[in-house]
Amino acid sequence: MRSQRIFHRRRAWLATAALAGTVPLAAVAPAAATASTGSAAPDPVGVYVLRVTPVTSGDPAPVAAGTLLCGPDGGAHANPTPACDQLRRANGMVERIPEDPGMCTREYAPVRVTATGVWNRQYREFARTYPNLCTAVRATGGVLFVS
Repeated sequence: MRSQRIFHRRRAWLATAALAGTVPLAAVAPAAATASTGSAAPDPVGVYVLRVTPVTSGDPAPVAAGTLLCGPDGGAHANPTPACDQLRRANGMVERIPEDPGMCTREYAPVRVTATGVWNRQYREFARTYPNLCTAVRATGGVLFVS
């Protein structure tokens, strides 16, 4: 049973890394770093695939999707450094990021936000449904799911 759980976590990590585009980089970067500096490049601290998907629409395609790499900060995210700073303070757990106080409209346009990835070589997954995008962004710290 334990070996199955480890297998599924590794497979999920590889899938997340492949979606984030780090698998090709992982194969090339250490070789290039070793050739130029004599030491291997460190793995990123965090790699996440972030998605915002409408709940009521008939189209299951995400409204916004992107990758976030932390350590060094980057990826296809509008504000990678503040997002990674929030994740560092929460040890990579989105549910531990403090809410960003502020007002949102009472518009009902439900969205599902997901963050799937790896933080310090540990698989992390977060998925929640919120009444609208503003509420989702505020509830997750105000930076992580901003497109």
